[in-house]
Formats: sequence, structure tokens, C-alpha cells
Amino acid sequence: MMQTDVKGATCAANGSTTAFDGRTRLKGLWYSATGASTIAVKDNATTLFTLTIGAAESNYVLLPGEGVLVQTSLVITNGSAVASVAFYG
Repeated sequence: MMQTDVKGATCAANGSTTAFDGRTRLKGLWYSATGASTIAVKDNATTLFTLTIGAAESNYVLLPGEGVLVQTSLVITNGSAVASVAFYG
């Protein structure tokens, strides 16, 4: 099994951020929310999954195994009440 360096991309609230342009794996996601919101993880324009946040909180989501494979580009779309850091590699 080949290991890669893990990098992080800051993703601002209320918008979409291309965390990485190319094939990669999302390994984890840290977020800080001031209220109820959502984070959509996308492969370019295709939503892979949406994380729903119910209230003000900060948390780290570790993805199992090798993470989530993104073929085209890793895009994180944050709601208005949440900012995040996507860890990929």
C-alpha cells in the first residue's frame, strides 16, 4: 500500500472551495459551526455526501479506510454558519 502526504485546505463559510484540483482522497474534515448548517463534499459538481450539523459546535470527522476517492476535483461547499478544513492526500 502506498502512502501519500496529507495536506489541508481551508474552506470558508457560505461558499464552495476547490480544496484540490485532481484525483485525491479526502481523509478527514474539521469544522467549526456557529449554528445549524451543512457541508457538502463533492467530486467536481457531483455530491458524494452531505454532513448535517445541528447546532453550534466544532468537531473532527475521520473517514474510515483510505478515505473518500475523488476522481476529478475535491470541492467543499459550506453553509453560511460553518467553516472547515479538508484533509486530503
